[in-house]
Amino acid sequence: MSRRATLRLLLLGLLLCWCGVFLRSENTEKSIVRALLLEQTPEQWNVALLYQFPEAAADSSDAAASVQLCAGTGKTLEQALFAAEEHLPQRPSYRLCEYLFLNTGSLRGELFACEPLFCERADLRLATRVLAVTPGCEELLARAEEEERFPEQLLQCAKDTAEYAPHLYERGKGLLLPVVQLKEGSITLQKEALLLTETGTFSLTEEETEMARVLLEYGQEHTFIVEETPITIRRSVLGVQAAGDGFTVQLTFQKKAASATPTETQCRKLEALCVETVQHCWDAGADILSLGSVRALRDGRKTAFLTTKNACPAVQADVM
Repeated sequence: MSRRATLRLLLLGLLLCWCGVFLRSENTEKSIVRALLLEQTPEQWNVALLYQFPEAAADSSDAAASVQLCAGTGKTLEQALFAAEEHLPQRPSYRLCEYLFLNTGSLRGELFACEPLFCERADLRLATRVLAVTPGCEELLARAEEEERFPEQLLQCAKDTAEYAPHLYERGKGLLLPVVQLKEGSITLQKEALLLTETGTFSLTEEETEMARVLLEYGQEHTFIVEETPITIRRSVLGVQAAGDGFTVQLTFQKKAASATPTETQCRKLEALCVETVQHCWDAGADILSLGSVRALRDGRKTAFLTTKNACPAVQADVM
């Protein structure tokens, strides 16, 4: 064997050894955290971790059964997170952590506290999707001890809700949070969403929630009940134009096959719902249509920048 061939075999062997060490240290010796659950009380922070072992991290048929839940408490968020990680069987890995649950009792405090932590820790990601959850960490942990598959069901609920959940980095124009609740022994998604802004937490009605998701382009299918008739939209095209001192919102809907075709009256009611939703969100401190940016693009620096500190501008909707 030539010297060059021997050198190639040696380099190949070193590469295989390095790959083996890397895969073992990155996968087989760590607990894969799939979701974080945060809860702030007047006395302490509670943190729960949904995790699974590396061999179950792949999307295989038996992987979900390995999802487990552990929790920790502390006076600060960092201390509580460290306490929760102490209960993991192996070192934590956040490479598949895609969901962040915030307790509905203290959403703003949890959001403002966790964002700096996510920025400081390289293993945590601002691309995490944010959801609200009604039960606290203690209740969730008790359910996980009673029902073996409860952590799996909670993670699956987050996956099913992902298309309606905003990313953490999107909080600049408000976060429209889907609300996960425990009801009659099952995990369900509440029909009404919560709007979390710099000024507070606001509840939207079921109709406003659906329209806000259309305007934010969350999800592919939406159903409205108009005059007791369900209208299911399979696809929508959104356009926003600055018109004088106000704005025109153009919504072009494609209805789902076999669903009812909206009448002219029903289209007008959808237009009214669109305007009402935009105004409600604006008053809550969320410019969900980025009207300020639309105005700035049209006028450049000729006029003052439009923000939610101003009165809500006139909005006209056109639904086709």
